[in-house]
Amino acid sequence: MRAEPWGYGCSGAYIRPGSVVAVVAEVSRVNMVLRRIFPNMFQGPESAVVESRKASLYLLRCIFLMGIRTPPKRFFFVYILWSCALNLSSTFYQPIGFVLGYISHLSEFTPSQLLTSLQVAFNAWACSTKVIIVWILIKRLDRANEMLDALDKVVRLPSERERVQRTVALSNKIFFCYMSLYLTYASSTAFFAALMGVPSFQNYYPVLDWRASRFQFWLQSGLEYFAMLGACFQDVCVDCYPVNYILPLRAHMAIFAERLRQLGSDLEEKRQQRIDKLVECIRHHKLLLSYCDNLRPLVGGTIFVQLMVVGLVMGFTLINIAIFANFGSRIAAISFMCCIVLETTPFCTLCNYLADDCQMLADALFESNWIEQDERYKKIVLQFLQTLQKPIIFLAGNFFTISVATNLAATKFSFSVFTLVKQMNIAEKLAKTTSSQYQEPVEI
Repeated sequence: MRAEPWGYGCSGAYIRPGSVVAVVAEVSRVNMVLRRIFPNMFQGPESAVVESRKASLYLLRCIFLMGIRTPPKRFFFVYILWSCALNLSSTFYQPIGFVLGYISHLSEFTPSQLLTSLQVAFNAWACSTKVIIVWILIKRLDRANEMLDALDKVVRLPSERERVQRTVALSNKIFFCYMSLYLTYASSTAFFAALMGVPSFQNYYPVLDWRASRFQFWLQSGLEYFAMLGACFQDVCVDCYPVNYILPLRAHMAIFAERLRQLGSDLEEKRQQRIDKLVECIRHHKLLLSYCDNLRPLVGGTIFVQLMVVGLVMGFTLINIAIFANFGSRIAAISFMCCIVLETTPFCTLCNYLADDCQMLADALFESNWIEQDERYKKIVLQFLQTLQKPIIFLAGNFFTISVATNLAATKFSFSVFTLVKQMNIAEKLAKTTSSQYQEPVEI
């Protein structure tokens, strides 16, 4: 019997399964589906209305699902119940459950299980703190979107519209990359822990004893998985929002630089028209600075919390990967380390770029046609130039500047933790102590 053909291309040619053409066709089909479901992940047409606020569209929808927004009137009680279930399990109880788990049965942890639990416990406390900070200051994200709407009003040229649309698509793709990686960690940890016959983190739950029966084992595993999924979902939102809001800012700063560079180039403009354009640019720059001032308390609080724990968390993860973890635990630990890197590194890098963007604005104004203008115009340019040369910086907790150097200084602490453990032979002592006390896991 002759096999049915796998498929035909647009030209009618047969597409062999597994061929390059078949792979390209399948990728194109997936892209078409994603474009229908998540249209803002892709660059829109030139005729589309410019909306920089869409750079955080999916982020804000997920923040709504975190249960920290004003409940909608139509689903008021449903939203309240969901908010209580998610935040009680992930935001409030999970960090406490780690501590109670250590108090109740610390001696029953293997070294790998203990380090896996510790690395997540510190990050869980940090995540809960960041969620509360965002919960309190959530209105600042709404005000930031209103400022982006004002910035969009001066976007007129096709090249400017394309830049904003490209930034919106990139911002949403980054958000989904965060979400995919974080949820991969939660699922892989739960999967490999179930294969080993123990709950993921062995948190303490009243009445439950996962060693007593399979039912209680799976019930605790399910509760821990739900709490960790919720925590990862929250962590994506509180870690990715600085990136989602700084990317549109950089796009508007690049557009603004081109406007500054064109000042005074139109020889048909009258003297007052040139001064009015310059004053309009000054107002535009004030709006950019106000946008940053609005985000500073929110960003400074969440990044400060994460920088305080990133070194310690990465130190525990490195020890676990290098010494104790088996193959499955090592995969979960590596994915967790990637998540930790994403929590601070992208935004710290963007802060360095912002300083360069400020210098770019000053250079653009200096390159404009100000030399041939009158004295009043030159005085305004001189004062404006001094303002543009001041870099836009974000402070972590009003203590230190957020930058790549700060991030490296925080992460280097992880190597100090790893070196200390190696030199004091803490790992060997821990392995000997727990090996004699370890109880067999429940059979699945």
